[in-house]
Amino acid sequence: MNIGIALVVVAVVVFLILKSIISFSLKVIGFGILILALAFTLWICSTKPELHKPFSLNTIEYLLKINKDGSVTTTKQVTQTIYKEKGEN
Repeated sequence: MNIGIALVVVAVVVFLILKSIISFSLKVIGFGILILALAFTLWICSTKPELHKPFSLNTIEYLLKINKDGSVTTTKQVTQTIYKEKGEN
């Protein structure tokens, strides 16, 4: 009877140790994949920057002004930024 209880305790301890090792290794593997993906992305962006087209960015701001009589005046301001490649006109 004592041998059976000892085997159950040993089996539970081994299971917990294996579970912690596997979860740790999965975290390490996931972190490694993340680092590789980031490095690959940076490599692609540095060697082939022409893979993406130049783009423009519009920023729209609405300015609200509260007048003395309680009415509200709105002003719309649009700012356009165009990113172009070097050598492009």
